[in-house]
Amino acid sequence: MPLYEIFSHSDRFHYRANIFSLATCFLILCTILTFLPPFLFAYYAGGFWVKEASYSEQPRVNYSAKYIVIVDNDDSTRNRFFASSYLDINTVFRDVLITGTNTFDAYDTNRDGVTDQFYITIQVLFGSTTTVVSLQNLNVWIIFQYELRARQYILMETMALVNLFPPDNMVLSNNPNVTVLGDLVLKQRQPIQSSGSDSTYNQSIINLDNLFTTSSIDLNPVLDEYFTRNYYTSYEPQYVRWRRGATSGTNILTINIIVNTKQQAIRFIPGFWQEFKWGWIQYICALLPFILVFNRIKEFVFQSQLVRTSVEFPYHRHKS
Repeated sequence: MPLYEIFSHSDRFHYRANIFSLATCFLILCTILTFLPPFLFAYYAGGFWVKEASYSEQPRVNYSAKYIVIVDNDDSTRNRFFASSYLDINTVFRDVLITGTNTFDAYDTNRDGVTDQFYITIQVLFGSTTTVVSLQNLNVWIIFQYELRARQYILMETMALVNLFPPDNMVLSNNPNVTVLGDLVLKQRQPIQSSGSDSTYNQSIINLDNLFTTSSIDLNPVLDEYFTRNYYTSYEPQYVRWRRGATSGTNILTINIIVNTKQQAIRFIPGFWQEFKWGWIQYICALLPFILVFNRIKEFVFQSQLVRTSVEFPYHRHKS
């Protein structure tokens, strides 16, 4: 019956040398050149250490029922109107204050347990029809409580700023009705962390210390501070429609704002283990060819005795 080779292995030669010898220096040099260049190659080739990544999350948003409405008027006698849900701010701007009401509904359209749409209705009453109002510009601030949980826990007060320009033929005496549909989108000046919590911006956006004047409505300092935050929300309208309402004894402006809070990509700084998980794979891929090449070099140098060593030969079987 013929026999077949089913396994084989090479004989092992042992090379010995003094620790302070040329052979030892050569082995140390080969070890350094085997492990260090692959690391430098993987690191400087880019992508070895992930500085930033992104993930997808559905934010948890709650409408705080707080709002500010600023109406610019063409009339020279009274060129601005103001309405809000803030009692303190209403006191500051009492000279230009008008009455406003606010109602809203929250919906979970995809039934995943997280609210993803708000239908907010704000009605602003300008008084009797004798009040001359020619709409020039309309600004609405809607305040939300915004929460992220998947990576770093972030809780903050954010805002949807709606800026509208009525049509030229829109008259307030017709009780106009405007409907705006858009998305509440998170804006990041820097990525969030991969873990921990941050409640730096969990405070009122409206800083009363900047609102001491009663001669004019100057909310620019509030906006400047808000839009320079590391992360904030912005309202991106997709649809705007103006309609005329029924004529009545008062001038009423109805503002319908639909806010969608959909899932979105969020930038974050990966943690150590996530970076290590991708980094070592790139390092190993670059290391394997170096191991193969330098093992061949060491085998050639020691077999050829290019450096002086003491050779211990493997065991030899006697022929039967």
